[in-house]
Amino acid sequence: MIQYKSINHLNTSLTEREDYFKQLNRSEVGPSVFLQTCNRVELYYGDGDIPDSVARHLFRVVCGLESAIVGERAVQGQVKEAYMAARNSGEKLSAGLHKLFECALQIGKRVRTETQISQGAVSHSLAAIEMIERENIDLKNAHIAIIGVNKLTEDIIKFLKNKGAEVVFLANRTEEKAHKLADPYGIEVFRLDEKRDFLREADILISATSAPHAIVFKEDLNPTRPLLAIDLAFPRDIDPEVNELKNVKLYNLHDVEQKVQDNIAVRQEEVEKAELMIEEEIGLLREIMERRRSHNTLRIIARGSRLSQIQVNEVMSKFPEVPYKLKVVKSYGDKNMDISLLQGEAPDDMFTRELDLALLKGDADIAIHSAKDLPEHLNGGLEVIAMFEAFDKTDSLVSRNNMKLAELPAGSKIGTSSPLRRKELLALRPDLEIVGIRGCIEERVQQVRNGSIDAAIVATCALKRLGMENEIAEVLPFETHPMQGRLAITARKGREDLKKIFT
Repeated sequence: MIQYKSINHLNTSLTEREDYFKQLNRSEVGPSVFLQTCNRVELYYGDGDIPDSVARHLFRVVCGLESAIVGERAVQGQVKEAYMAARNSGEKLSAGLHKLFECALQIGKRVRTETQISQGAVSHSLAAIEMIERENIDLKNAHIAIIGVNKLTEDIIKFLKNKGAEVVFLANRTEEKAHKLADPYGIEVFRLDEKRDFLREADILISATSAPHAIVFKEDLNPTRPLLAIDLAFPRDIDPEVNELKNVKLYNLHDVEQKVQDNIAVRQEEVEKAELMIEEEIGLLREIMERRRSHNTLRIIARGSRLSQIQVNEVMSKFPEVPYKLKVVKSYGDKNMDISLLQGEAPDDMFTRELDLALLKGDADIAIHSAKDLPEHLNGGLEVIAMFEAFDKTDSLVSRNNMKLAELPAGSKIGTSSPLRRKELLALRPDLEIVGIRGCIEERVQQVRNGSIDAAIVATCALKRLGMENEIAEVLPFETHPMQGRLAITARKGREDLKKIFT
């Protein structure tokens, strides 16, 4: 069963959330999605059924209904980033978690498109500017120090510049990132280890980093100089003891959110609209999960290579409640290894013909393909019913002695089956000999290892799926096929029952 743990601004103080963040042990629950925002720390984990209460909570979070500033927009992106980080972590998320977060992002987008829930919502950046203005500080002559490079600090810099601020410093642990943000605004950049140099002269300090602990302390500040300090980070960037200095006025996240509550004008009817949409989405999610559980054994057809079977497992692992059996066949391309793809001799359905025929005859329910193997014009009786995003769209060089492209001697033989790759190669190294290469990925790599060719261009995702990352000499800056790395499911037209499974 999918579960979640949550600690947020409604039931805990800022200090309690920081303590929870420090002691949280994610390894106890297995593969999970970890969501950390200004207001909350949450962990979603488990497998199988998705209780309505879990879905309702996450949907409300992503729609901004659980935020301290109701309707705020940033949480949608934060939920997406948390989900993508979990997907890319190497841990295998359950099918239920995948579907839960896909639906959450969908309802978050719908609510903000179809309601005015975010109208009048105040962002943390605007709130910080409002607090500065309430202090009647002369922005034109004030020395303003900002720590951290992110969307929040970028917005603050824009607001400050629009308000006439002239003396602004930006500090960051990585100086290169700071310059990228600061240079267009003519802002002076400091390294974080130089903080005492610019903080001693600061009238205003705004800090918003992702550091796991405090980075500004009493000894960093000038105790005789008045300072307005606004800490927008979680965990806090500014040690609370700074407040002991009589010339310092320190605000943290809780203070910022309390300050703006009276200015938030979200109409109650918009909130109610959002809540109705959330209940609709929960119903749809319930139906999807029920369909997956009740489906008969699915008959899948695919090519016989190890990579193809790994791809089938990759797709079906997203739907563990769907039973299936796999039949493998040789495609036209697998049977005719003398056909040159590099010279454009291959028929359009070279890698799908036998699989297409099995679907049309009713011998299989679905076929799973590398999406770039699909013909430009699919057989009229078939359609793509699902498409899965690539986790890597790049090309890699596999070479003897792991030499990089620039290191290969002139005249080296480079194997590829793609005219596009040949064009890209010759643009970089016109002194190389490009030769056609066929066979499964393992066979192509073996041709490099046995000296038949000096190097080969291979899709990075294929090497990763096969556990052959160690064969990568370098990732190439090539334009790749738009479908590279993606996986597609095809079926006979009209199979709405199959579409619902993979919705």
